[in-house]
This record gives sequence, C-alpha cells and structure tokens, in this order.
Amino acid sequence: MLEHFPFGFDNHFPGKKKSVTPRTPLNSNGEFHEVSSDGHEKLGKQALDMGDIGLPIYGYKDKWSDTIPFIQFVPDSRTAAAIGHLYLDFIETTGGIPIQMKMDKGSEIGWQYAIQDALRHTFAPDINPEVYPVCRLIKSVHNTIIEAFWRWFKEKMGLNLKAVILVGKDQRIFSTNVEFHLPLFYWVFVPLLQGKLEEFRMWWNHHRVRPQPDKNMPSGHIPADAFDHPQNFGGLDCLIEAPQSAVND
Repeated sequence: MLEHFPFGFDNHFPGKKKSVTPRTPLNSNGEFHEVSSDGHEKLGKQALDMGDIGLPIYGYKDKWSDTIPFIQFVPDSRTAAAIGHLYLDFIETTGGIPIQMKMDKGSEIGWQYAIQDALRHTFAPDINPEVYPVCRLIKSVHNTIIEAFWRWFKEKMGLNLKAVILVGKDQRIFSTNVEFHLPLFYWVFVPLLQGKLEEFRMWWNHHRVRPQPDKNMPSGHIPADAFDHPQNFGGLDCLIEAPQSAVND
C-alpha cells in the first residue's frame, strides 16, 4: 500500500471527509450555446424492484437560460440506440441542435455524439471545433448543470411518483408472475407519468431562479423568459437549425 498508493491511508481513514468538487463561474453566450444531457435512474428497475418494470428518464438542460427544453421517459437510458433516437426527438421538438453538447462518458452517448457531430458539421461548418467543441465528455459529478436539476426533481416530484408506483406492488395489485401485467402497466402508467413529467418541466421553466450576483449569465430570472427573449438578458440565440429532412434521414 505504501509503495503503490502512498496517499491511500490519508484518503481513506475513518472520518475522512469527501473531497468537494471545486466550483467555477459558469459562462455561456446564449440559449443553445451549450446543452447538458443526462439520465435519471431513480425510477429504474433497481430502484422500483418490480421485476422488469423500469422507468428511467433522460433530459436536456440549456446552460444559459436554465431551461429544460426536453425531458422524456425512455425504455433504457443506458443504450446508445435509445438515446440516439431520443436526441432526434429533441431536434425535432426544438428545430435544431446546440453549438455544443455536454454529456457523461457513458456508452449510451455514442449515437447522440455522432448525430450532433454530423449535423453541426453539415449546418454550421464555419464554427471552429477547436474553439467550440462539438461535445464535451465529462465525469457525472462535473455535469452539474443537469445534475442539480435531478436533485430538484427528486425532492419536488420524483419521490411522490415512486411512492404512487410502489402502491401496486405493496398492495399486491401488480405481480411479476402475471404475464399481462407488464405490458398493461406500461400502457396505463407511462402516458400518465409523462404528463406529470411535463407538468414539472413547465413548473421548472416558469419558476424564478435564485439571484446569484457573481453569475456571468441570467440570474434571479424566470428561465422561460430568458429562453423566449434572450436579447432582453444580453444573450444570443445560438440554435443551429436542422431541417426535418435531416432528422428523417
């Protein structure tokens, strides 16, 4: 231990406080300059413990405006195909792509990265990738833009949704041994839960963000106001438009 990991004892002794991720001021030029994406597994298979029932969520958060433009329940938030398809839905909904995506280093981002790279080089070839990278791949603990949102979601709605879902298991209404219960659960609950997710997205986009005097972006604002009127907050509309034909291809 002393030879190969000389600092191991100091880092792991009982009572050692975890190191705090250093905070730095956030910077962005406007909406869709940078969008962070991430999955949320607090309603996944392991969390629910209801056999094959799992309700992972994947969302996108605009760094500059603090807006959630798109969030969705997905079949699997850890496969590249599912997230790649979801990113096409994001593009179809927003009408384009951001200058830069920020994502975790998981295997699920493969197709999403490829789509972002291909569309940016096609529709914004003049943007220097050395100055503004197509994507930034970081550790989950450093993806603070959207990780902070997941904490809010868990406290404000996520725990309540989980409690409602688990009623079926706790009261023996749902059984993993009944073959038709699985498709019936998804048929009934996914649209209802997606509606609740959309309600929370609307609440988030219209709540007032706390003031941060040292912040280099909008502060003390309503995210939807900054997103709809970036010029009133000193920002730019950085959306790179992508036609529907590109999404279809």
